[in-house]
Amino acid sequence: MSDGAFTLHGIYYDGRHPVGAQAELLFTGREAALTAADFSGRYYARRLLVSPRIGRADRFINLPDGGQFQCADHPFLASLPQESRSEGPVAWLEERWGVALAGVAVIAAILLSGYFYGLPAAAEHLAAKIPIETEQALGREALAWMDSNKWFRQTSLDKDRQKKIREGFEGLISNLPLRASYRLEFRDSHFTGPNAFALPGGSIVITDDMVKAAVSREEVLAVLAHEIGHVELHHTMRSVLQNSAVAVAVATVTADAASLSAAVAGLPALLAQTKYSREFEAEADDYAFRLLRQRNYPPAAFASLMERLEKKYEKGQHALDFISTHPSTAERVKRARASEPTR
Repeated sequence: MSDGAFTLHGIYYDGRHPVGAQAELLFTGREAALTAADFSGRYYARRLLVSPRIGRADRFINLPDGGQFQCADHPFLASLPQESRSEGPVAWLEERWGVALAGVAVIAAILLSGYFYGLPAAAEHLAAKIPIETEQALGREALAWMDSNKWFRQTSLDKDRQKKIREGFEGLISNLPLRASYRLEFRDSHFTGPNAFALPGGSIVITDDMVKAAVSREEVLAVLAHEIGHVELHHTMRSVLQNSAVAVAVATVTADAASLSAAVAGLPALLAQTKYSREFEAEADDYAFRLLRQRNYPPAAFASLMERLEKKYEKGQHALDFISTHPSTAERVKRARASEPTR
């Protein structure tokens, strides 16, 4: 430190009162003399500690008696003892917005990669490890929740028609890995229209309107084959695990235990309202087309039904999830017809 005199002007805080007083700190050799309106003191300069530099903000000189002297940043302060030896690199980073923005961009890229790639991979692995009994229990709870909330009514299909569809369904699931877990449910609905969906554990629900919209049993079985694809590929549990992981992460970060409890308690409702991604829908379609060919049913039956439904239900005027989800109906129809065996 220079032996010449140097004066800093600023505000003095005594450490006992929140209000500061105008003051000056005079450095002469190895000593510093503080002068304020109603206080004065002398200190050894080597016993003072200067706060780290943060942009252009004022800095604080901590005094041995517990007081503080606030002043504007000045090169002279570098000659005094520093609170932190990392002041240089930290100050360098804090003063460079480009570095900060680059850091934010890197963190965002890591989080997005985890969401779009890491989370789906983890959900796929975990879904395959969940006992089928657990999935079946979740599926039953979800269907009971929908029934109790008046989503559905008892089916009005005659027993003979139900029997023929069940026989065809049994033929579809024969020799499949989850064959023993499947349960086909018929329901009538006053607001979902023609629809079908799969629940965890092998429960598949098809509405009366969907059955009535089909002109043949092959078209009904084509729809059921698509839902079988969702079951065999664990799409429902994978979707729930991904959505639940996000909810758990948010609840953990925000320390909101109530949100976490609500998410767990609302699992049946979450299952009932699960929407599949474009990728899952395409995978289920491809699975269905392979299964139909193996069972000697034409995949074109799926295409015919989809085309008829789209003509009947204009976009935006129905709650028909089966044809309103991605990929588009035209794309699904094209792939169904392309999967027909060559003659």
